[in-house]
Amino acid sequence: MYTADDVMKIVKEQEIEFIRVEFLDYAGLIRGRTIRPDNLRDAMERGINFSTAIMSFDSFDEYIPNPMYGAGDGDFFAVPDPATFVILPYRRKTARMLCDLVDENGDPWPGCPRHALKRLLKEVESVMGGRMYMAYEQEAYLLREENGRLVPADDSHCFSPDGVDIQEDFVQSFVHALEAMGVRTEQISSEYGPGQLEVNLRYTHALQATDDQVTFKQVFKQIARDKGLIGTLMPKPFEHLAGSGLHVHISLYNDAGENLFADNTDPRGLDLSEKAYHFIGGLLKHGRSLIAIGAPSINSYKRMRPGTWAPAHICYGAGNRSVLVRIPEKRRTRRFEFRGGDGTCNPYLLSACLVAAGLDGIHNRIHPGEPASDDVSWLTEAQMQERGIARLPRTLEEAVDSLSQDTILAQAIGREIWEEYIKIKRTEWEKYTRHVSDWERRLFAQRF
Repeated sequence: MYTADDVMKIVKEQEIEFIRVEFLDYAGLIRGRTIRPDNLRDAMERGINFSTAIMSFDSFDEYIPNPMYGAGDGDFFAVPDPATFVILPYRRKTARMLCDLVDENGDPWPGCPRHALKRLLKEVESVMGGRMYMAYEQEAYLLREENGRLVPADDSHCFSPDGVDIQEDFVQSFVHALEAMGVRTEQISSEYGPGQLEVNLRYTHALQATDDQVTFKQVFKQIARDKGLIGTLMPKPFEHLAGSGLHVHISLYNDAGENLFADNTDPRGLDLSEKAYHFIGGLLKHGRSLIAIGAPSINSYKRMRPGTWAPAHICYGAGNRSVLVRIPEKRRTRRFEFRGGDGTCNPYLLSACLVAAGLDGIHNRIHPGEPASDDVSWLTEAQMQERGIARLPRTLEEAVDSLSQDTILAQAIGREIWEEYIKIKRTEWEKYTRHVSDWERRLFAQRF
């Protein structure tokens, strides 16, 4: 892990000329500035100023109505974390650092998602006696432009070597770039859709894993652009093709290396500890709110529909890919997988809210009930009611309504973040409801 002195030494030895200092806004967009080496030491000590108003922009890159942060609200300061320093292998003499946001006194700024995650991870260590580990697993499409339309970059099919072979230049450049930046990939494969890839990042401490996902979001798009392609983490780019999800694997270990989510005396036969069950119980209790964080775009809900292998119901199960929280088969290390995210999320907010929901489950000993062993996407309303299984939100509006009532998550991530995030997402939904599509125009202009 680098210190500030290490960073200054590397910059000098490697003749780095440009350093990008970056953070994520509430809409999940990367913001930042590029500085020169002469300003780096001061940046790491005092930070780079940004108007707080940048956190009141939506996914359309537009300033929302009635924002919390305005022209009169001053600045926060983005302080580069030396531990995140990496040289960009695909740019000349350029490095990048991720930032924590502080106020004018140098204290953590209340609106900083990365700090919210760091604070909650400290609570995990004190309450649960271990460190939380995560691994992000992202699906994404490679596209190309054809006659003014975006189409899949190839015609590969699921789990075939063809996709990785056809896109060998991209895949190898992408993986090598990630590894040069300290992000390890465990596996990469062609997914269900043509031109769609799935990449599993290696598990590590939750903050590092989240930083790694931020790096993934950026590098996937940039390497694709360099190869003349478009790389997108959009949840549902094509109506008739598979969507792209984001799965977060969660585990807990103490300093002795013991898996605190494992217990081979589990009477339910899943080899999970009571801590694990209570954590899952918290995830399910807050499931509707977590979807608002993990699947935060209007496009997200075109992916999460029953029968699509994307979660549409609030339940858990072993080896079951129709549920919100999946426990892998016992042949694998004891952990669980939250399946309700996609690549449009802010990973810091998602990780923070997953931890906060799990901690609520631990504190209040929330049991998740019995696991689902069947494909719940085919249950009738009566069967769902009998088994106590609820649906996930079907629209962004419905998800945000649930989040707006979740005072536990609000307190955990900070009310400033919670309130402004909700306003941003309501603004995006309102814009969507006013939009008139070509499909609507063609249909209704001809018939009425």
